Amino acid sequence: MTGRSIIQAVIAVFLILGTGGAWADEAAVFSRLEKEVLPLLEKYCVECHDADVTKADVNLHTLWDAKTARLDVRLWDKVNDQVATKQMPPAKKKEQPTEAERQVLTAWITEAQKAVASQPAVDPGYRKARRLTRREYSLTMRDLLYGAADKLGDPFPTDGAGGEGFDNNADTLFIPPLLIEKYIEATDKGLKAVYSQWETKKQIISTWPGPQKEHREAARDTLSLFARRAYRRPVTEADLTPLLAIYDQSMQRKPDYEGALKLAFKAVLLSPKFLILQEVNREGTNQPWQVSGHEMAQRLSYFLWSTMPDDELNRLADENKLTDPAVIEAQVKRMLKDWKADSFVRHFAAQWLGLDALFNTVDPDRGKYKEFTGSLRQALYDEGVYFSGAILRENGRVLDFLDSNYTYVNEELARLYEIPDVKGTQMRKVAFTNDRRGGVLGMGGMLAATAYPQRTSPVLRGKWVLETLLGTPAPPPPPNVGTLPEDDRKVEQLTFRQQLEKHRSKEACMGCHNRLDPPGFGLENFDPIGKWRDNENGKPLDVTGNFVDGRRFNGPAEMRRLLMSEKHKFVRNFSARLLGYALGRGLEPYDQPTLLRLEQTLVQGDYHALPVIVAVAQSYPFTHRRN
Repeated sequence: MTGRSIIQAVIAVFLILGTGGAWADEAAVFSRLEKEVLPLLEKYCVECHDADVTKADVNLHTLWDAKTARLDVRLWDKVNDQVATKQMPPAKKKEQPTEAERQVLTAWITEAQKAVASQPAVDPGYRKARRLTRREYSLTMRDLLYGAADKLGDPFPTDGAGGEGFDNNADTLFIPPLLIEKYIEATDKGLKAVYSQWETKKQIISTWPGPQKEHREAARDTLSLFARRAYRRPVTEADLTPLLAIYDQSMQRKPDYEGALKLAFKAVLLSPKFLILQEVNREGTNQPWQVSGHEMAQRLSYFLWSTMPDDELNRLADENKLTDPAVIEAQVKRMLKDWKADSFVRHFAAQWLGLDALFNTVDPDRGKYKEFTGSLRQALYDEGVYFSGAILRENGRVLDFLDSNYTYVNEELARLYEIPDVKGTQMRKVAFTNDRRGGVLGMGGMLAATAYPQRTSPVLRGKWVLETLLGTPAPPPPPNVGTLPEDDRKVEQLTFRQQLEKHRSKEACMGCHNRLDPPGFGLENFDPIGKWRDNENGKPLDVTGNFVDGRRFNGPAEMRRLLMSEKHKFVRNFSARLLGYALGRGLEPYDQPTLLRLEQTLVQGDYHALPVIVAVAQSYPFTHRRN
């Protein structure tokens, strides 16, 4: 039985029995779906959103099938957004729902989400074995080899993103032949670095032969400890036997204790038991179970550190204490304070916000934007990392991502932002003296990552706001929509906004651009590298905009305030991104009770980050597994 069918079976039982409490509420929700909601969708929506047409990638036809996930929160979010803002049905359609009908639909969606939030989590999802990402490989090798070698995974091929947008998604982590060659090269390089430093060699060869121990006994002890750390679990005789065979064969050819161990170490580092994060299935059961202590240690360490568990996590796993929610909470707090949690910020926040693009795709025209130096590029990245770290590691408020009165700059970045009295290369926290900037929307890194080399892009910036911050992406563009100039030169004496408005007046373009462009227009005061400007080509900038629901703003400060009024969308999106990153997969309908409870945790904790990070680590899908 699949995870989804388990949920459906549970729901069916409770619907038949008509039990009380939250499940009785859910029975009422399903009854109203059949009697009130589906007829409205059939009347106004299904014509364009069925299995054959599926406009905007929305298929509502499956809702008539009781075997599907009919309370899919993300699907209903899309429906609610379109109906509440009167984007759907399109204005050109003669038959429109009445206000009362719209209220019936939006009220039902609210009640349906309450029903989902009250559901017990019954399916943790299947956690696939996956290889280490190249970043995780670098950090794990760093710690396993006692710091002798760093960045060994940098030459590896770039990992693709999947699921909620992160490179730790198991579905994208293949092992092509080229990567195997890179593993061999990195292993040789790492062991060479270890053996060239007496201190690290002394640590990795933990037991030396002497009067008390024969060579093979000492080798067994050394390999047991090294494999224990590399495999992230206690080793068995089956683990040690092939390693000792390699040692024995090498010693027979040439009696060299250190050299024989080096070959065995290499075998460990090229083993799937090291390169792949694995967990043990249980045969003969269809029921989920709580993962073992060592599996939990591994999950925690790669969630918050992107590297192997440390001695304390291993000790708690040995003592079987990592099943206790209080112990998990204490470990999350400890781990976030550790310097290794910097990788959580760099791998989660930087991927979510798109900061990695600063080193991959951002390339402003140096003739037009002379301030954009290599050191400024690094400062723009560091601003996002320091800012995110203050929120995620120091229990800041996640709403600061939307708007804040502070950021982190050094002298060069402060000069770009026109912030006085900042000296030196060190990043430091500064308070804004005006409302031009705030949150990530005023950060040059984001603004540069959503611009072209020679001009800004309201479309890219608006798309970034909708997708990255609010989790409400616009549908893909239709084919053959045309292109706009690659720079902001004058065309027909128009500003770039006027050119874009001429383009978006086409009927095929209007639907998407009505959503995409307003947030981008609100950021037009920032040039392609994030510097403030009041005019373009000598013409005053028009930074006004209307959101699709009619709310109007003038400039970035007013736009941020309107986005704060939609913080519920940001909270849901942030919770989904965090949970997806922690699980290493995309979210499914059976994850939605957990997702909604994470949202509640954020709201109840006044939007502070620590409670929701703890809640993710204690959540059912994070602590449980199924075959």
